[in-house]
Amino acid sequence: MPEIREIGHQPVALARTLGLGSIILLGVGALLGGGIFTLLGPAAGIAGPGLFLSMLLGAGLAFLNLQMYIALGTTFPEAGGGYLWVRKGLGDFQGFLAGWLSWFAHGAAAGLYALSFGYYAYETYKLFGGQLAINILSIEKIAGVAVVIIFGYINWKGAKSSRTTGNIVDGILVGILLLFIGSGIFKILSEPTQSFSQYSPLLPNGFLGIIGAAALFYIAFEGSEIQVQTGEETKNPETTLKSGLIWSWAIVSALYLLVSLIIIGATRDGGPIWEVLGRWGEGAIVKSAQGFMPLGTFLMLIGGLLANLGALNATIYSCSRVAFALARDKNVWSHLANIHLKNLSPHIAVIFSAVLIALMVIFLPLLDVAALASLLFILLFLQLNIAGIKIHYKWPNTQWAYKVPLFPLLPLIAIIAYALLALTMLKINLNAWVISIFWLLLGLINYLSYAKTQSREDFEKEIVYEESVRVGPKTGRRILMPIAPELTLEELKNLSEIAFALASNLGGEIIAIKVHQVPQPLALLDGATMTHDRQIFQNLKEWVAEFNEKMPGRKKDVNLHNFLLVGRDIVETILDVIKMEDCDLLLLNWEGYTKTKGTIFGSKIDRILRESKCDLLVVKNPRPITSLMMAAHPAGDSPYLKLMGEIFLALKNYYKPKTELISILGAETPLYLKPDPQILLKPLGLKKKDYDEVEFFKAKSVVTAIIDEAKTKEASLIIIGASRPKILGEIRFGNIPELLAKHLDTSLMIVRGHQGIAEALWEKLIKKISGAALTTEKE
Repeated sequence: MPEIREIGHQPVALARTLGLGSIILLGVGALLGGGIFTLLGPAAGIAGPGLFLSMLLGAGLAFLNLQMYIALGTTFPEAGGGYLWVRKGLGDFQGFLAGWLSWFAHGAAAGLYALSFGYYAYETYKLFGGQLAINILSIEKIAGVAVVIIFGYINWKGAKSSRTTGNIVDGILVGILLLFIGSGIFKILSEPTQSFSQYSPLLPNGFLGIIGAAALFYIAFEGSEIQVQTGEETKNPETTLKSGLIWSWAIVSALYLLVSLIIIGATRDGGPIWEVLGRWGEGAIVKSAQGFMPLGTFLMLIGGLLANLGALNATIYSCSRVAFALARDKNVWSHLANIHLKNLSPHIAVIFSAVLIALMVIFLPLLDVAALASLLFILLFLQLNIAGIKIHYKWPNTQWAYKVPLFPLLPLIAIIAYALLALTMLKINLNAWVISIFWLLLGLINYLSYAKTQSREDFEKEIVYEESVRVGPKTGRRILMPIAPELTLEELKNLSEIAFALASNLGGEIIAIKVHQVPQPLALLDGATMTHDRQIFQNLKEWVAEFNEKMPGRKKDVNLHNFLLVGRDIVETILDVIKMEDCDLLLLNWEGYTKTKGTIFGSKIDRILRESKCDLLVVKNPRPITSLMMAAHPAGDSPYLKLMGEIFLALKNYYKPKTELISILGAETPLYLKPDPQILLKPLGLKKKDYDEVEFFKAKSVVTAIIDEAKTKEASLIIIGASRPKILGEIRFGNIPELLAKHLDTSLMIVRGHQGIAEALWEKLIKKISGAALTTEKE
């Protein structure tokens, strides 16, 4: 029975309450915690006196990454940041992995700051004469869990109240670090000989030590991810986020560089200073300040407390926003996306994030948590830069609020650098990789058991009318045929006959859909629209019944399923149907060439070309087929020839037309060089007898030659394959098919099989190896 379903719900959104000052201090507070006051000592022990080079390397890489963050954050300002961008550029699964990594990365960073706070709290207690009977590790963990609970509550109260507290903390912190830098400069200038001697040897562990220290310390450069999480809560995000990201990066990078120089030159102790700092661990900056800074121990302990509190506050905030974004997209438990009516905060996401952080504080040591956080952010930023490049080519008409300089060179450099840092982490802390892999496995279980099920349920809510039994297990190739509103009844019949012929020959079935783009919320389509669309589906049922009667003797009839759907975006709805119904082939009608700038076949078809994950047939001017012509390259190297051969046979078996295979040679081809038809016929899976004619022509213009031959033979349909996919190129059909689509008057079918870049490269490599082996055998 046909089913009518009501759809629509109010979108979930956050209030815009944050200005430029809050965004800058949010980033500064997030950056300064774990970097300077927690990891400076261990980083110095790895890098040596050249610690400042690690800071320069980290700052430079952060600047490259910042370019992509500014471009994406100002153009797509939504809560969720990197997770949503990776999802947009690389698809749902990669997007989920990015969000899953980001959630754990922010949780690990918060755990690092909480543990570091515990250390500084105990050292401050001892400074005032306090003594406790339990060991320092237990104190760190108890204090760490307590501060997570406190700041979890502050964030639960909402962004405005939590940022007021954070802004005060961050301002005091910067003042303490400036005093440390000023006092250190005075110490170095007053004892220049000893101070400068401590910078030698500059690289005791070589350049690998510099890279290793930069990898461990990289958690200190993750403020950009936290800041862009606020995009949905930021006033004027196009300008505020850009300025906030640049200013916070510049302030913190300068502080890192100066502090790294000061701590090596101004610290006094026996033995190589860099080794001493490594032994001092998370308390290195405190013990260093004792020798040259007024009230150094007290002020740096207070600074450590404030730095970790500020970073913890900002990171809990960001961690909860990633959980909120994951839940809003039904990738994790949907209740995490609930907004508190009074505080306007994702309160359940804050609670769950605080529990995750507390568990890491309890069960993991500080350096493992630090390495884990750095590794996760390195992997996330690597994934994000790949996604940023893909988004540029996937949506070429996007109006970017900020354009990355020297694109795509800078993102490619960032990708290589992040891959190097991730590999270096294998040597610095193997536990970080083990824990990361375990978390990814948990995420995979969640995705397969929950996220995909929720996506299916959301998709079915878009169906407002369904005719025939629900689509069940596949019985062959599943063909999707969207019905465009501009199709005439005759054109629809001609297009559907092509679909019937394909389904019959391939042992498959057809899903016909009509999609209406409507605003949300909307309960139902009006009665007139429903009546019109149901009549279209009734026509399809009659046509498929006629087809089945004409084609006796087959194992089974062609099955037809009809859906009427609504959605905010027609292309997204079609792509959802492809994914949810596991469609193998998409059959599209095309009305004609568009002169719109930046488009070839029209914005909708161009998007489908870039994003669809199935075989694709685009038919221009569908008509009854009496003469069928196939055009192919004489080298027979198209990756889509097998699919073209299957389509040709299906149409030939049904229409019984005149058939011709043509191939165009270059005008400069020597007369004695006779082409072998088998080079084409073998990959097509056909024989010469399958065609009435097989012709090879020499011509200067492939397009002109095909058009002239089509006119001469009065071809009613020409089949041609798309070009190979190109790396970093806009995925379209290629120049020759696009020119034919523009200038050809008769019906044209362009065939593009679903083959990713990796598959194309692998196939090309195999062909080269096979060709080389064949040449060797002949010799």
